[in-house]
Amino acid sequence: MPSDPRLEQALTALAQPIAEFRALVEGAISQADAFLDAQHAGAPQRAARAAASLGRFAEGRIDAAGFAALFPPVVAASPAALAALDRALAVLRAVRERGDALFAVDVLPGRRLGAELDDALAAAGRAFGAVVLAEVVRGGRYTAEHERLLQPHEFRSWNKTERRFAPPLVALVDGADVQAGAIMDFADGREKIVLVVRGASPPAPLARCITPGTFVLQTVDGSGLDRVAAFHGPAVAALVPEGAAVFMHDPAAGRDPWQRMTVKHIPAAPRKAIGGQSAWQMAEDLRVVVDLAATPFSVPASGNGAAAPAVGAADATDKIAAWLIGQAGLQGGAA
Repeated sequence: MPSDPRLEQALTALAQPIAEFRALVEGAISQADAFLDAQHAGAPQRAARAAASLGRFAEGRIDAAGFAALFPPVVAASPAALAALDRALAVLRAVRERGDALFAVDVLPGRRLGAELDDALAAAGRAFGAVVLAEVVRGGRYTAEHERLLQPHEFRSWNKTERRFAPPLVALVDGADVQAGAIMDFADGREKIVLVVRGASPPAPLARCITPGTFVLQTVDGSGLDRVAAFHGPAVAALVPEGAAVFMHDPAAGRDPWQRMTVKHIPAAPRKAIGGQSAWQMAEDLRVVVDLAATPFSVPASGNGAAAPAVGAADATDKIAAWLIGQAGLQGGAA
């Protein structure tokens, strides 16, 4: 796993969605192991398990063997089905053993961010296929066609439930290689993607990721990453270098864009290209952030005339103050 303190910071912030994915994997492993144990259990083993489940209070009071006999034995699975279950367990254990490396990807300079994210999610997505295969075997429905479930499982083929349990990803990437369009291919379900941006970066690389239902964050110090993890929907964040734009778009904060946007810093537009982005494109991205954050105000005109056009938040205070002064008859007062 790449070494960068900001990467560790992002993984720590994403602890909850990481734990949810791990719980899915652990639960499937536990159920599959129990099924395999039951397949090979004779009467003594079944009695021992019954005694363990009944606990110490039942010792000497309840016949564990007789209790176990009340329940029918597990229907024997075919050798092919059991072999498939072993393969599914191998996939699930391999996913578990990767630890935090499963949730982190180092995008080498010049590599396509979207392709790297796709590969990382496809590898993790094999766990979903393994979970389904294990359920099929336990339900006695296994056929040879189910083997395809253990192939790499690309995000575009995940169903609604799988996307709700999608593992979060933290990507260490050069600022010149950040591509908003590639990130948005994965903005669905409850997917969380955090970019740790290294080197020179466009000032607002995530500006074009802002959509009504997507949580978007640019932060220099990690502030707001806890909000990313807690958001019940897709979320994209970037830990950007000093001097970049700092803002947050929270879909839960209101219906209109200006209610959802919180902007803490907007830098001057760069004069030179960074990577494949021209100075004009980067200036446009900054304008997107500024325009979305503009607070609409309709300022009444004096004499019950038509209201003035909507203005941005930066002008609203002056406009309202001027109107109040005019209404009070103080405009152009005596020297």
